[in-house]
Amino acid sequence: MRVPYARLSRSELDRQLSPSLSAKAFEAVLSRHATETAALAGAGDLLRWPDVTYGPGARQRYDVTAPRKGAGRPCLAFIHGGFWQEGSKDGSGFAARAFARAGWAHAGLGYTLAPEAGLEQIIDEIAEALRHLRSKAADYGIDPDRIVLAGHSAGAHLAAAILAGLGGEDLPGALAGYVLISGVYDLAPVAASYVNDALGLSPGDVERLSPLLYWPAAERPVHLVLGADEPEAFGRQSDALAVLWGRKLRRISLARCPGRDHFDILDELAQEGSETWVRIQRMGQGN
Repeated sequence: MRVPYARLSRSELDRQLSPSLSAKAFEAVLSRHATETAALAGAGDLLRWPDVTYGPGARQRYDVTAPRKGAGRPCLAFIHGGFWQEGSKDGSGFAARAFARAGWAHAGLGYTLAPEAGLEQIIDEIAEALRHLRSKAADYGIDPDRIVLAGHSAGAHLAAAILAGLGGEDLPGALAGYVLISGVYDLAPVAASYVNDALGLSPGDVERLSPLLYWPAAERPVHLVLGADEPEAFGRQSDALAVLWGRKLRRISLARCPGRDHFDILDELAQEGSETWVRIQRMGQGN
């Protein structure tokens, strides 16, 4: 299965893969998320482990936030977006406080950006971050078997790549569930767009690193979610993965949230009682 794009002109493809053009107030959303993440540092009611090193690179770090009480808690591990070229974990903690109220830990995963790192290296870094988080889980009061992996946009690709086994055979079944938010899973349209100017995907990279060309490597719950107001290109990506992986997975769902665009869709993570919230809570109960 592939995501069709050949009938689109280069300018139209570039437009559809520029979600900021159709978003309501993406800069305000990103700024708010960065402010909410920064505020965690001074929160006396929370435990914080900032900038935990999992590799030698400057961005090979993750932040952990947890409630002060409890142990053996579930954890939401979040991978930020930015087409693998922008963003950082510094805006990834926007949902940490809401999850702490529910007794969860939260980990914001950082990774080296393109063009300093190629996509295969970035996938490997996320895999290593997850292995490190699981190995140190007891230090944070986390149950290593109750980590739910969520990713947004490029981060959703990275999360799907982990379930597809592209980060190693040990990880897909080691995580409790996957939440894929507004992702890209067939890299062919991406490689044909402006995004590839910095990313530098070769035809071989497209075939090797597209989760849509793989079956899921473990039976785990998957929830795909995107905004109803996103460009069609992103909707086609989620639809295709839901159809393909739905042939193998018993627990896979797809939701389009009315009124949400590519950026404020992230607020569904922190909205207690939302469909995405409820599904994550169930994943954290264990398999």
